[in-house]
Amino acid sequence: MTVNFKDIFEAQKKLDEAFIKSIEDKEQFNDFELKKIIALLVELGEFANEVQEFKYWKKHKNINKVKVLEEYADGLHFLTSLAIKYNINSEINIDIKEKNFNKQLKDVYVAFSLLFKDINTKNVYNAYSLYLGLAFIIKLNEKEIKEWYFKKNEINYKRIANNY
Repeated sequence: MTVNFKDIFEAQKKLDEAFIKSIEDKEQFNDFELKKIIALLVELGEFANEVQEFKYWKKHKNINKVKVLEEYADGLHFLTSLAIKYNINSEINIDIKEKNFNKQLKDVYVAFSLLFKDINTKNVYNAYSLYLGLAFIIKLNEKEIKEWYFKKNEINYKRIANNY
């Protein structure tokens, strides 16, 4: 299965340009790509924390789908930013290696971590495909993902306007 994120890629390109224009301290651009990968891993952890599948000790998991979608969209922003830089096509295959959320999550962590050492078109595409697979395992769909991406996109523009 494939998703077409042309609209997301176009919106992310504009958002990245707006963020770059808003950054006054040009030293913030040092290790810019490294910072994006770190942010991506942090967002993946926040997403996993909302899904709660790894929390074997917790008997009553009150999962807030809105927060799950919001955290997923945050990660998608950073991942799409990297995908644009590495000229990834906006039509992306959904890669589900494991139907088990935790095993797929491990694969996504490995793929994201590989970007520290070897960032290139192939590895960014692979990371993106696996990240999409993670969403589909928990029954998020393309429409919801896009809807939340654009909600967070709007919030990000407000943050830029408010010097967040």
